Order: sequence, then structure tokens, then C-alpha cells
Amino acid sequence: MTGTLSAGPTSRSRRAEVAGAGFAGLTMSIALARRGWTVRLHEQNDQVRDFGAGILLWRNAMLALEVIGVAGTIRANGVRPGTYDTNLNGESVSSELAGYPYWAITRPKLHALLVSAAREAGVEIVTDSRAVGADPAGALLLADGSRLAADLVIGADGAGSAVRNSLGEFTQERKKYQDGVCRVLIPRPAEFQGPEWDRVIDFWTLEPDPMRILFIPTGPDTIYMGMMATTTNERASRIPIDVEVWSKRFPHLATAVELAGKAEGGRHDSYQTNRVTPWSTGRAVLVGDAAHAMCPALGQGASVGIVNAVELAHTLDQYDEIGEALAVWEERERAMTDAAQARSAYMAETRRLAKGNGFTPEVMETANFVLPAVTPEIEAAYPVPAVNRS
Repeated sequence: MTGTLSAGPTSRSRRAEVAGAGFAGLTMSIALARRGWTVRLHEQNDQVRDFGAGILLWRNAMLALEVIGVAGTIRANGVRPGTYDTNLNGESVSSELAGYPYWAITRPKLHALLVSAAREAGVEIVTDSRAVGADPAGALLLADGSRLAADLVIGADGAGSAVRNSLGEFTQERKKYQDGVCRVLIPRPAEFQGPEWDRVIDFWTLEPDPMRILFIPTGPDTIYMGMMATTTNERASRIPIDVEVWSKRFPHLATAVELAGKAEGGRHDSYQTNRVTPWSTGRAVLVGDAAHAMCPALGQGASVGIVNAVELAHTLDQYDEIGEALAVWEERERAMTDAAQARSAYMAETRRLAKGNGFTPEVMETANFVLPAVTPEIEAAYPVPAVNRS
């Protein structure tokens, strides 16, 4: 696609109104503000904070976060897993991703780091400000009746996006799956201390029904546990965690499961995919789960949202016409994003990761994706071991 390249927004002031202060909304806001935009970010809650447990940030996301200058603080506050090990029925079946550049961090810490970076970049963050829709002519609509004009309106308000649903311009292909996940953050027990435990361990049992504990150290004092089960297994889908059910299936993790049962702030989410077409209409655009919610089977939902947000800011910097920039951006990112959704859905439906050695070159294409905004110097700082190259 060809067009008129611009000198960038620093030559002409542009304003963005962003709905949703999650990871995609914060990343979008930082990326625009650092390119000269005036940005106002709206959070419907009375505080800007994340209530989740933990998260993996894959190489694709770390490259994007380098572009906006926040990857260093994430590396300093997270854990780089030594390997990704798979354990089925109490026995190790594979060890993968040795030396791969990805990081684990608690969601509250990541959120706090992004909030700090947003404020440093000059983003205005407004709480108790609930978006209920958007006008594609360029306005964010709030619950209090306000109509906020902008050069660009960004819906980063999650899988249930009010901005997206208000516009009626998008085709949505929704699919729900039989699995769900309980996410909890626990204190790190003494038996799991030490650098030898700084690795991801994917624990599975498949009989009489599938259950999974994704065990991810997120720092010296915490472990993130993603506890997957079918939604028909009501006891395994409860918050707080049913210690009896999970300990019976994973007796070797009894100490950790006991702590999970006492954890506060846990949540349960059902697996779902929502493919939205297109991602923009007029001067309104969707980023993150509002545009491409995906199953968490590969842990790429947040990473893909971060990548697309940074690339959107980069593309807007290249074109005078916002509409043209939005079209170019979607053309660049759509194939990668659709493939990530499809692979995540396949892994959820087949439970392929339980067999081990699941991170094939094809599966790693998403994690190895390099957005156009990344310089050769940034890419070189995150080398990929030969076995994980696509």
C-alpha cells in the first residue's frame, strides 16, 4: 500500500482519547505520547490498578516495549525463565526454550510500571471515567454524557468493549471453549526457592478429565499459578481454589495448592476467541482484546496487544492521513494476529502442549514476530536460540 508519508505528529499536534487503562491501553498511550500526541486515558474504576496474578511477556512484546523505552524496568522486575518444562502425570516429558528471551512478571507490577511510564510521557490518566461508545467522526462518548472530540479514538476496553459494540461497524466471530482458568498469585514456598526453580513448569493430568497448572515464578517471593480445567468441572473452576480437588490431582504440588486456596484476588476466566473485522472505522480504532481476544493456551493475548499498539503508533507517525495509516497498520498486523488466535485455539482444543515439545518453529512464529518499528539494534539484543527459530 502506498501513501503520503508524514513528518510525524510532532509537526502537528494530534489528540487521542483512549478508553481502558489495561496493558494495551497503557502501551498505546505511552507510544503515542512519546511521538508527540496529546493523550488522555480513561479508566472506569476509581483507581488505576490491575487485579490479576502473573503474566508471560514473550519476545515479540519485549521488542515492542523496547521501542517505547520500558523493557528495561520489566527485565529488572521480572524473571527470565531458564526453560519451559512439561510434566504429565507427575513425570517430565520435555524441557524447551532454554535461553529464549522472554520474561515472567506479576500483573500488578507490570501495570504499575506502565502507569509510571505513561505519566512520565505526559499521558493524562482520568479515573471514574467510563466509556460507553465512540463516534467514528472522532469522539469518545462517556457515561456522564460527555462527548470528547479527538483526532483518534481508541477502544482498549477489553473483550467486552463498549467502544466496539457501540459502533456496529465490525463483524465479530465469537467462539467459546470448554476450558477455563483460575489465576492466582501465591507466596513462593521454600521448596521452590533458588535459581534452579526460575523456570516455567507446565503440569498436566488428562484423566478422568483434563486439568493443568502452569507454574511460573514471577520473582523471588511470588509464583503465578494458572489452573486450567473444563468449565463442567465446577469444583475445579471455583474461586477460591478448591484445595482438595487440586491436591488430589497434583499431590506433588500440595504446598503450592494449599497456598493457592488462601490466595486473595484470584479470578476465573473462560476460554474464548473473538475475531473482529476490521479493526477501525473512521477515526475510531480497536486495540488489544477489544480487537482480538484469544485463548490463553499460549499466553500470547497481552503480548500481541502490546505489539499491535506500538506498531499502530509507529504507523500513525508515517502518514498524514489517519485513515490511511489505520489501513496500513491493519494490513501489517492482521496475518500475524489471526495466526496467533488460530494457534491458541488449536492448542486449547487439542491440548497439544500436554504431550511436551509443543514449541515448534511454527508455534514460535508469533513469539518471534518482529514489528516494523523495531531497529536492528533492538532485535539483536534479543537473540533467538537456533532451535527456536522459525
